[in-house]
Amino acid sequence: MDIVAQEEKRKYDLLWTKIPGYRDISPGQDLAPLFLALIKKELEEGQKLIDFGCGTGRAAKEFLAHHLHVQLVDISPKCLDPEMQFLLQIDKRLQFHEACLWDLPETIKSSPWLFCCDVMEHIPENQVDEVLKNMALRMENKGFFSIYLKEELCRGVLEFPLHLTVRPLEWWSEQLRRHFIILEKKNIEEGEYGVFFVGKKK
Repeated sequence: MDIVAQEEKRKYDLLWTKIPGYRDISPGQDLAPLFLALIKKELEEGQKLIDFGCGTGRAAKEFLAHHLHVQLVDISPKCLDPEMQFLLQIDKRLQFHEACLWDLPETIKSSPWLFCCDVMEHIPENQVDEVLKNMALRMENKGFFSIYLKEELCRGVLEFPLHLTVRPLEWWSEQLRRHFIILEKKNIEEGEYGVFFVGKKK
């Protein structure tokens, strides 16, 4: 893990342990039903899905309810809610990988489905392309991105910034097109989020 990744890990270890309110909102949990609706005709029981930057891990409950196997990936092992930590122990369909998204280990195997919510804006801008490349290499079919387009709401509360890449929707579209086919995109929540439904490039 490089120096920048080590610093980011320390940042999020601190965040998840010292600011309980950061867990109150889970964009992934809120948007998982939308992704499932988009892929429902192709969804098959037992298929695998990777949740990159899983945070609390609560989105996995939606995926497990649809009989998917879920790989949770995050730089901080402290991110998972206690409920999800318990599920990891009893449900073999669920796995957690502690990993930096621009330096993914080989243990994270490819999957038909990719899910990534409220994550890309947290990535240093000079690592955005590498992160998207790593994700694309592990996506066999389709994926879903939700990206916050504004500054984080915690500024002034924390001593460090959370959103390291704050860019408009079209900028993110350009980055994603390098590695994916954009099947659908839109702004949601009064333009605060950009949502992208993507397919695998041939």
